[in-house]
Amino acid sequence: MAITDLPKMLKKPLDAAGPSFNKHDLDRDSFMLRGALAKQGFDLWRHCFHGVSETTGKERSFTIDFGGVNPQLREDEPVFSREDEKPSFFMVLATVGGEDGSVLVRYFPWDSVSIGTEMDVLASAEDCFLSETRTMGRIKVTSEMVEKNPLDYSEAGNLIWDLKINKRVALNLGYSTSGPLRDSEIMDAYWHTEGLITEYSGEIEWNGEKYKVKPENSNGYADKVWGKTAGPSWDYISCSNLTSKKNGRLKNSAFAFGEGTKVKVGTIDTEKALAGGIFLDGETYEYNFSNMWMLTRSKTSVKQNGKKYLFEIEEETPLSRVRLKVICDKTQMREFNCGTTAGTRRKVLVDGNGKAEMILERKKVSLKNKWEWETVDVLKGENVFVSYMDNKTYKK
Repeated sequence: MAITDLPKMLKKPLDAAGPSFNKHDLDRDSFMLRGALAKQGFDLWRHCFHGVSETTGKERSFTIDFGGVNPQLREDEPVFSREDEKPSFFMVLATVGGEDGSVLVRYFPWDSVSIGTEMDVLASAEDCFLSETRTMGRIKVTSEMVEKNPLDYSEAGNLIWDLKINKRVALNLGYSTSGPLRDSEIMDAYWHTEGLITEYSGEIEWNGEKYKVKPENSNGYADKVWGKTAGPSWDYISCSNLTSKKNGRLKNSAFAFGEGTKVKVGTIDTEKALAGGIFLDGETYEYNFSNMWMLTRSKTSVKQNGKKYLFEIEEETPLSRVRLKVICDKTQMREFNCGTTAGTRRKVLVDGNGKAEMILERKKVSLKNKWEWETVDVLKGENVFVSYMDNKTYKK
């Protein structure tokens, strides 16, 4: 859909359904810290999945992130976020979900990092490796490291992994992550989901306990976020373990929504732009602030009490609308202290065990020849992944 078609789309928005967002694009999944972003920018590949303990049979959620900040400011050793100094490092960060879970991180100076330029290799640092089809590595954090630097090491522990990656369905947001918009840097951050539905297979060993990861129940998801800063706040929500009220368990469906960038271009002026999509057995429903012809209206909220977080999203276009609620148990969420590109610090909460309820509707012509809302399906989601960062900064 070309921008030159905009007048026609605005006149007849119901004719502007557009093509599917399921378009793989490895260029958008590649390393982005060049130009101005090399001096103040972050780039993060995120992988989310579940595994089952070989010992207890218990299921756990895992996330493994590869990423870095400010490579142009590199030194011989990793430079951490402090009030008087911008950071510069590459890291591999992992979370292990559950009440007794863990957050483990390993830092590298940029001179120890190789950025892939051939085949599907994305990045490697010593014995940690990431490509489009495989990741392997190890993280070891000692109690001495935590005692010496508690700001940047949450806790001690060991993690070893070797996983194959099969990214089956993409969520490509089109214009918002295209070359022209990336080069203009009119957005604080960009988001591309190469693996809305991703199958992981292999093994993970956490503190001596081995977990099997199988494609059929890995509930996998893979994306990347990059930009100048993380924005006022962010929350990214995804799920590929869905049950339909009409059809039962769905094997080829998923959704993802991301909020967390400040945008000011043309008629778009927002502190927290929201975008996302639903892939329902091959049928797509897209909600995208950057596609102005879609006339998307958005509403979000984050609420909490002593025990739970509640994330609510409402999205509507002339063609469809969705209402989503996700509940996360605070005891299952892992928290870590994150340094920003400017040297400030933010807190991030990660969960892989959220529960979702979704109502999806679309427009149809009634017997009275009027456009009316029709329920497409009511969905429940398990093993929902949530990454949430509030709008506060922390000195310590």
